[in-house]
Amino acid sequence: MSLDSSHEWTTFLSQVKAIEKKDSNMTSDQQIDRLHKPGAKYLNLNPFYVLQVDPDASEDEIKKQFRRLSILLHPDKNPSDRERATNAFEVVNKANKLLKEEETLEKFKVIISDARNRVMRMVWVSSPLSRGPLHAPSRLVHNSRGNIT
Repeated sequence: MSLDSSHEWTTFLSQVKAIEKKDSNMTSDQQIDRLHKPGAKYLNLNPFYVLQVDPDASEDEIKKQFRRLSILLHPDKNPSDRERATNAFEVVNKANKLLKEEETLEKFKVIISDARNRVMRMVWVSSPLSRGPLHAPSRLVHNSRGNIT
């Protein structure tokens, strides 16, 4: 991978982290809107997105974030928007249950790792220093978990 594409990737990740940090300070109305925005049906399939935690987050970090969101989104705390709060609360509960199951947690981590690797390949292949998409895969180095190194 070239230095430019590595820098682009690092910049992209830092921008995503900044957005996630901003989103983690949302009010209950903003959190409800986040879980109901256009496209949320598909975004909410990712329990890490729903709980706003990194895939590498510890069990304790996941538990703390779940508690914080469940209190924030609880229908009794949002009587003016009870129906949407109930739906958002259920989405958060489902995400937490998925991440509590070790087998499911590992499957999600593999999916996310694979997605990261695909993005890295796309960034690398689009780099002006690469030899193009037909030659790119042979130039990539994978570690034992299949990640690009």
